[in-house]
Amino acid sequence: MKKKRVLTLTTYDVYNYGASLQAYALQQYINGQGCESELINYQPEYLTRKYDYRWVNPESKMSRYALTRVVYRCLKYLQRQTTMGRKRAFDSFHKDYLVQGRRYRTHQELIDNPPIADTYIVGSDQIWNTFYETGQDGAFYLDFVKNGVKASYAASFSYTEISREWREKISTWLKSFDKIAVRECHGVDILESMGLDGQWVLDPVFLLPIDQWKSVMTPFEKKEKYLLIYDFENNEELKRFCIQYAKEKGLKIYSINDTYPCRYADRNFSSAGPREFLSLIYHCDAFVSNSFHGTAFSIIFGKPVFVFNRNRHKVNSRMESLTSLFEIGDCIVEPQSDYTEYINKTFDFERINAIRLRELEKSKEYLNGLL
Repeated sequence: MKKKRVLTLTTYDVYNYGASLQAYALQQYINGQGCESELINYQPEYLTRKYDYRWVNPESKMSRYALTRVVYRCLKYLQRQTTMGRKRAFDSFHKDYLVQGRRYRTHQELIDNPPIADTYIVGSDQIWNTFYETGQDGAFYLDFVKNGVKASYAASFSYTEISREWREKISTWLKSFDKIAVRECHGVDILESMGLDGQWVLDPVFLLPIDQWKSVMTPFEKKEKYLLIYDFENNEELKRFCIQYAKEKGLKIYSINDTYPCRYADRNFSSAGPREFLSLIYHCDAFVSNSFHGTAFSIIFGKPVFVFNRNRHKVNSRMESLTSLFEIGDCIVEPQSDYTEYINKTFDFERINAIRLRELEKSKEYLNGLL
């Protein structure tokens, strides 16, 4: 009997831990249900320019003059060289663990020659965030699909509401979907405001059992207890919390870095790829971050987790939805002079795991209905 062909579309090749791992998880789950899954390798310019030192934002001050553009490009080139180890780790993970189709560089290429499948699933991650290019791109609403089932799985708007302009456009795109599932409770509300039905499901990383994640991790020899941090924004409050927490708990501080080393950490991991990211969270004694997927894996692995809201990008509804679902909303740390209350917090992992299994059944039921 011929296997059902299922294509997934998401942002995954963007050197972000969560993006890579959620794409892997969804593909693995689909294949585990007896289907043949492949990622639509859609890589428009706005997703591939991270390591293109020649690109200068046309709206920035640096783009106004030839000299400032040259200086900016030189500095960007030098800075990117410091992260090449991290880039290679991601590239290796994508090559070894993801099944990718032919590359599409533009939306028009997808429309002119769309990949053929029985079912198309778009998601997860912030693909419908209209403050990013993906949320404004018809490709991520499957507008190129001519035949077959169209659905989403754990797609995220990231915000609690979207503008009227985009709501009308997105409503038109999504009316052609057979089923819609989103990652946050706020996403269901947004869909209802468009007159659309939607279901709240878990992020794809929850679909795989812990043993399967362990098989992906890099080997790690733990020699000391440590608090792991992953901070996008060099948050000063996060720093104060970590120093106090580590001191009172007798832990070292380890840091996963995207670019620059963390000055207050005892050990920095600046070349970690997705496999190292998993291993460091799995072996840590507590995790502190403003990362959605870091928080998700802490829940999966049963780790005390403390969340700091993002300041530069107001996408905190993702964290609020995730932590409220698992009844750990009080792990979102509010700035204050003393963090003893948070440091003494206990986690009922038996209760957390029961919620995880309950919600996992609902999420699998939705996916299996598509497959």
